[in-house]
Amino acid sequence: MTHLAVLAERALDSPWLLLLLVVAVIVDGPLPVLPSEPVLFSAIGTASASGDELRIVALFGAVLLGSLLGDGLLYGSGRSSHRLVRGSGQDGAVAAFVRRHLHRRPIVALVATRLVPGGRLAAVTAAGRFRLPLRAFLPATILASVAWSGWMTGVGLLVGPVTGGDPLLSVLAGGVLALLVGVSAASARAVLRTVHRRRDRAAAALA
Repeated sequence: MTHLAVLAERALDSPWLLLLLVVAVIVDGPLPVLPSEPVLFSAIGTASASGDELRIVALFGAVLLGSLLGDGLLYGSGRSSHRLVRGSGQDGAVAAFVRRHLHRRPIVALVATRLVPGGRLAAVTAAGRFRLPLRAFLPATILASVAWSGWMTGVGLLVGPVTGGDPLLSVLAGGVLALLVGVSAASARAVLRTVHRRRDRAAAALA
């Protein structure tokens, strides 16, 4: 086993990895340019290949906790600071969707935007900025976090059969898979943006 493979194996098996994932998921809310997906996919791929179901459950729990804590921070920031909301990078389609559904269907607003790049930041800070009541925010963010964590865990399980548990290959496959997921989500966002613009043009033409 090469030196890099040994380092990768130690990193993916480290008990500190769970804490790292919690922190990474918290941070990639306000800083989506630092995604946690590559680490998660790599770790789950290695655990699934070795049949370590307890490790998979622990990884799922770590990302779920990080998601909930991160959402709480974003919600509080949205209530207290307009600067973060203005800097959240909301494009027309995402912002319009959030505004349309936030108070009437907060679960739809938070769950549907979770897989869109920057959607978590846009939706959760908007929930704080527009004073979505905590009793409505909590169930919505819990469902959104569970859905996202389950989706990410499921995608990560695809890494194990491909790499056979090789730690270095798991790291590489995790990075590639995270890139593919990001590109797919960005493409979906671009399609939604185009549909939104066409709808606005059609409405303006009829006015």
